Amino acid sequence: MTAGVVGALAGLAIAIADFALLRLLASRVELPETKRVLTITGMSQLVLLPIVGFFVAPLFAGE
Repeated sequence: MTAGVVGALAGLAIAIADFALLRLLASRVELPETKRVLTITGMSQLVLLPIVGFFVAPLFAGE
């Protein structure tokens, strides 16, 4: 596996954990706008963190 793939998988794992925590937080909030923002933030991180990990991990690995 290349460093980019490892970084993307690490980013995905972090994004899934963060998505679960944001959904838990959204269930405790009363305002529907805040719930929507927390949900959108979690979904956007599911896309963005693996992409960032794919490009940043080779920089740390020296590839």
